[in-house]
Amino acid sequence: MVWKSYEVPLMADELPKMTKLERGTTEMSLTYANGDQHTVSYDDLRHACPCAKCAPMRNNDDTNRTLRRQIESLPAEKPQVRTVGNYALGFEWKQGCSSGIFRFERIYDLAMKRDPDGGRQYVHGAW
Repeated sequence: MVWKSYEVPLMADELPKMTKLERGTTEMSLTYANGDQHTVSYDDLRHACPCAKCAPMRNNDDTNRTLRRQIESLPAEKPQVRTVGNYALGFEWKQGCSSGIFRFERIYDLAMKRDPDGGRQYVHGAW
């Protein structure tokens, strides 16, 4: 019998539990169970929307800039926040896209100033 060696990817940092979300005028403050506190601007949150309309716009520089300009032209507002199961949050805006479901991992990446898409382009569908 021949045994093959497989490289096992390292486990990602364990996601700390979000214990508090405070909505400010232009950003939200997040507190995690491990004591970490972070802020995420609403503009950055909107720009990272994972919905099928917004996500493909981040795939190239021109449409990415267009998306950012559209977001920055919207009036500042506090979104309504709702839970989506035990895995995500939804943000409801008076203007702009409210379709995205933000997994807690995505929000944590934004809080840590990391690319929530991991450098990958949007591809429609699960296949």
